[in-house]
Amino acid sequence: MALLCAILVAAIHIDWIHDVPLSLGWFICNGVKDGYARIAVPFFFIVSGFFLAKHFEEDHWWGHEVNKRVHSLVIPFLLWSIISLIGALLLGIGADIAAHRPFGTGIYFIHGTNWLRIFGFDLTEWPLHVPLWYVRCLIFFVLTGHAFKYLVAKCRYAWIVMAFAFMLVQNHIPNENLRAFFDMAYSASGIFYFSVGIFMYMFNLTRTTKQKAISAGIMGFALLAAKLLFAYKGWRFEMMLGKLSIPFLIYFSWHFATPARLPNWLTACSFPIFLMHTILFGYCGVIIRRTAIGGLAQNFVVFFCGIAGAIAITVILRRFVPKVATMLFGGR
Repeated sequence: MALLCAILVAAIHIDWIHDVPLSLGWFICNGVKDGYARIAVPFFFIVSGFFLAKHFEEDHWWGHEVNKRVHSLVIPFLLWSIISLIGALLLGIGADIAAHRPFGTGIYFIHGTNWLRIFGFDLTEWPLHVPLWYVRCLIFFVLTGHAFKYLVAKCRYAWIVMAFAFMLVQNHIPNENLRAFFDMAYSASGIFYFSVGIFMYMFNLTRTTKQKAISAGIMGFALLAAKLLFAYKGWRFEMMLGKLSIPFLIYFSWHFATPARLPNWLTACSFPIFLMHTILFGYCGVIIRRTAIGGLAQNFVVFFCGIAGAIAITVILRRFVPKVATMLFGGR
């Protein structure tokens, strides 16, 4: 599931060509990129909440868990902020040279930009390296772990329902900065799914049944189909239908995930794929655009090359510079 969800996150960050309604690109964009693939980050939040809850009864659990996250989250966050900045600078400079433009024209992100945002310290903006928003959010969730523990233990289902309702209405918060904060820094969606993971551990709700999974799948895909209809017709509440489908699709996917064990070297690439794919997409896109490949095929080539490149880089780093790989990937 972790590997699948890392690949789904990568699918979200491809600019799929979808100009023609009901075309293959349109279905990929609305049904996968903005549909099924949206289970990925919620799944990671659930797992993170579940494994944090396993330590709640240990002595000094909060200090130990925060200290571990310094190595597994904070250091990778800072390193990949710097790496993505260098990568973007080189890509922009290369584009300027190739297009015979004035130096610095392609470095669009530093013109009038808040430098706090580039390094992920502006809590109302996406970091320059966008996937790091999840890492940043997870750091905040662990820091406020006592609040999650208290609310889930004391309020139980009432808290889960309140968190779910807040997730649904978050986009309607009138204050723009507050709305952005609960989207990009202390995610309303993350609050709900992180709480679900804690709830699952606390009350031993990890088992699924085939009948419930099939029912959840029917409901989830029905909501997803309704979302596609609303997207095609241009009706309101398309986004709401997508959000409602995610819990059902996660339950369905978790139950029917293959029990076969994949090689450790491959499953251990989940976090590296998550961290590297957007950087590699940028470079792959520049190369592919200079070939005869165009249209939707170009999207697929960039997608597969980005994922394969991330896996190859990870394997090479772990083989030849394991200490560097440990720092970059937080020991994962």
